[in-house]
Amino acid sequence: MLALGLALASCSSKPTYRVDAATYDAFWLWAGVPPQPGLKRAKTIYLLAGEVRRDSGRFISLRPGIPHLSVPELWLVVRVDTLDWKADTSGEILAEFNKWQAAGNRLAGVQIDFDARTRHLDRYASFLRAFRARLPQRTRLSVTGLLDWSANGDPAALQSLDLPPASGPG
Repeated sequence: MLALGLALASCSSKPTYRVDAATYDAFWLWAGVPPQPGLKRAKTIYLLAGEVRRDSGRFISLRPGIPHLSVPELWLVVRVDTLDWKADTSGEILAEFNKWQAAGNRLAGVQIDFDARTRHLDRYASFLRAFRARLPQRTRLSVTGLLDWSANGDPAALQSLDLPPASGPG
């Protein structure tokens, strides 16, 4: 009987948790996902524009056209799986950024979505400093981070991710 009771208890339904999008005003959106009604109240949207893939080291757009969103703050997101970029990859991303701005979007900046290894944060920080220097002065840079960084990252390497504002042309 005890075994049967334990088996039945393990099969009981677990509580389900739902995210109520109406309680948020910032969203991260993949390319190719249809817009949802809750996005109309968004103040900030992080929109995946493209990728820099290990096999090419180049920016590859994931959008068939340039979006036009009337949101107060739009971020052009680039998913990255390598820091070994071709010499003109940063320029390709900046050209995409400029196209989005020319389409009337209010771009806040560029977000780099990269799962940097915790033991190599110093290399990631160097990469970000070089990319940041190429951005127009008023353009912000955002990055995604891993929870492991705060638990196992070298404090000096973590501090090096605190990047100064761009000093490039405005």
